[in-house]
Amino acid sequence: MGKVKTCKNCSKEFTAYNTIQKYCVACAIEKGRAKTWKDKKAKMREELKTRSQKIQEARVIFQQYIRARDKDKPCISCGTTTATKWDAGHYLKAELYTGLIFDENNCHKQCQRCNQYGGGMQIEYRIGLVERIGEDKVKSLEVKKDALRVYRWSDYELGQLKKKYAELKKKFGG
Repeated sequence: MGKVKTCKNCSKEFTAYNTIQKYCVACAIEKGRAKTWKDKKAKMREELKTRSQKIQEARVIFQQYIRARDKDKPCISCGTTTATKWDAGHYLKAELYTGLIFDENNCHKQCQRCNQYGGGMQIEYRIGLVERIGEDKVKSLEVKKDALRVYRWSDYELGQLKKKYAELKKKFGG
């Protein structure tokens, strides 16, 4: 006869069939059903991601949302509506101000010519930003930029941001 143990899952006593058994039969069956190899593999893959990879995943969804939100608006910097490729450009650079990466007031649709080849067109961007969101909000961004220059996003925050912006992107038809 086996040894009486307490189940690690439900805390009920059960008779173990071998020395390494940790769960009662009912909990062992339930655990087996809940975790298929595919689920385990997806979880392991997620756990192996670096913080940079997680930020990048959230950032891609955020930028898709920004482009969908601003789809009917011109480039924030030059005002063009005829560009063939669009970015979600940041007023205060995401690489320098990590706490403002996901600030919706800091990111707007921008043509690739301005964003990538024009260095962001900082002065023109600010002028367009004031027109779009108002002087007070622009000054608020500029005030909080130093406090949020270096921010460490938690895994939980990044997960929530991905969910939020995926839903918003759908709402705007992105």
